[in-house]
Amino acid sequence: MPKKLNVDSLSSEIKTLNELLSSARQSGDFVGEMQLEHRICELSSKLELLKEGSVSDNSASVALFFGGQPVLGSKGIAAEFAGTALEQFQDLIAKVFANNEVGDLGERGKVPFKASSELMVTGLARGSFGFVLDEMSEQIQMESSQLSHVIDKAALLLRDSAAQDDAVFESILEELEPRTLIALRDFFSNLDSSKATIRVVEKELDFTLDGPSIHRAKVRTEATSIEEKTIEIEGTLVGFLPEHRKFELADNAGKLFYGSATKEAVDQFTKATDSVIGKNCLIKVTVKTVAPLNRPPREVVRLIEFLRFGE
Repeated sequence: MPKKLNVDSLSSEIKTLNELLSSARQSGDFVGEMQLEHRICELSSKLELLKEGSVSDNSASVALFFGGQPVLGSKGIAAEFAGTALEQFQDLIAKVFANNEVGDLGERGKVPFKASSELMVTGLARGSFGFVLDEMSEQIQMESSQLSHVIDKAALLLRDSAAQDDAVFESILEELEPRTLIALRDFFSNLDSSKATIRVVEKELDFTLDGPSIHRAKVRTEATSIEEKTIEIEGTLVGFLPEHRKFELADNAGKLFYGSATKEAVDQFTKATDSVIGKNCLIKVTVKTVAPLNRPPREVVRLIEFLRFGE
């Protein structure tokens, strides 16, 4: 279960027990007072340790609370909607995970590392009707797992896609690949057509997307297109910043290409025996054309690898 939900649950229980303790003192119930004090002390210690992170399991965990038309308070949720929504959320996680591992995904085919990104429904969340999704691990993670970071990123994609400011949404597009955009589009389309709302809780992040926010995200993702192509460029390497993973290259016609670089490209650059800045090289890049809603398209270049140095 996400840490924030555990903290909120313990805090709520302690508050209730304190109210009972006050009543026990007023009524002279000494036995009840001792029992309640012991329980409050026990839960308070557990809460303090949880806040400090000393007993925290850093495996991936997220809670999705649904509301709106498919939900009947905390009693139930439409099975078809719930199944589709959870499947689409899992698909988004798989796409983000694969993109982190291998970079840009192909237009078709299986999603790499899909099995490594699977979450399991481990419980129902209290309050509105919700589901707790956890990473299944045989041992406690002392540091945040890779899947945990992926859920962080996916949650922020959901939040920023629905932000009121268009600039917030546009800021995520440079790092977004086409199949992840489609996953976002499908998820928001299902929520919007079902007249549902969603609250996402994971780690310290807690946000709710209401009907207008979801509709805004749906319109944006449907109106945005991302096209990618992979090309080879020969030219002079003008600059390279390994720590920032940025490069600049002028092709043989004098056109400048500037953008980010993969970890593999950075490793190739740092292992080069001679300085390659200012020398001719052949590189493979992806050129992403991003066309947001009501905005002119722009190109985003990413260096995949060096094919040849200094010739």
